[in-house]
Amino acid sequence: MNILIIHQGALGDFIVSLPAIAAVRRSHPGSSVEIWGYPDILRLVEGRFYADAIDSINQEGMSRLYSEQASAPEALVARIRRFDPVILFGGDLQGTFADNLRKHGIRDVYRISSFPKEDGITHVIDHQLSQLSEMGIPAAGGVPELFPSREDEQHARHFFDTHVIEPDDFTVAMHIGSGSRKKVWPPDRFARLAETLFTRRGARVVVLTGPADAELEREYRDRTPSGSGLMLNCHPLPELAAILRRCSVFVGNDSGITHLAAASGVPVVALFGPTDPQVWGPRGNDVTILGGGTACSPCSREKMQSCVHQKCLEEIAVDEVYEAVVQGR
Repeated sequence: MNILIIHQGALGDFIVSLPAIAAVRRSHPGSSVEIWGYPDILRLVEGRFYADAIDSINQEGMSRLYSEQASAPEALVARIRRFDPVILFGGDLQGTFADNLRKHGIRDVYRISSFPKEDGITHVIDHQLSQLSEMGIPAAGGVPELFPSREDEQHARHFFDTHVIEPDDFTVAMHIGSGSRKKVWPPDRFARLAETLFTRRGARVVVLTGPADAELEREYRDRTPSGSGLMLNCHPLPELAAILRRCSVFVGNDSGITHLAAASGVPVVALFGPTDPQVWGPRGNDVTILGGGTACSPCSREKMQSCVHQKCLEEIAVDEVYEAVVQGR
């Protein structure tokens, strides 16, 4: 059996789908699984249990399948016909995509709604797992897990050796960004946290940033008089996951990188404000979630976008985060 999974989500969206993808994988032993989506993200799972092969969603003619009454190129349709079943993760547009596949004679198509209703309290992972019964797949294992390759682990060892980070060092990874500035703990708080960790515990701080974090990185650097820590920018995700796995603890906002950290196995301290951790919180073997101390938190997406001051995040104290980071370590 050749199974095709199509997932166009961003990093965090993809990580929370791993338990559902794992259930598909385990329910069809010996089958081949191919995943289409964004290659930079999918490399996390290529040849690492979940996927035997990956490909980009940005193939010629693919966009037509999201339009009603559309006709896709025959070469693309012929390629998709090789798979049975086809499983689509996503929102409402995936309904149109599925209908178009069926019009082209591809019958065994299933949809997994990626996001629960905004007014609900069901965790996004449980929401996705609950939909597997349509395919006769038992829902088990609600914690995402990544499986680094030998090359990933070798890269992580090289990274630690290059920067003279010893195995018994207290190494704290921090991601100061998020998909939205509205979900970001103030950069000056991260800077104060880094200073406190260094002065009180001699911690080695590794600060992660991405292509959208340039402004946050400047603000962070401006507020760290004794140095910014080790800055790690735009690192390939499989290698980054292996690096995080070797750290003592990770602290970050509600972001894809925080979900990545939890799935890598490192203890995680996650800072939540406008979003609901009961629905969107990272899952892992050791996850602590801080926040939610204001009456308005969590709030709707519309209220979050219109909010001027994120009191829900600003009221998370540096000492509170520090204690969570060092507790038991």
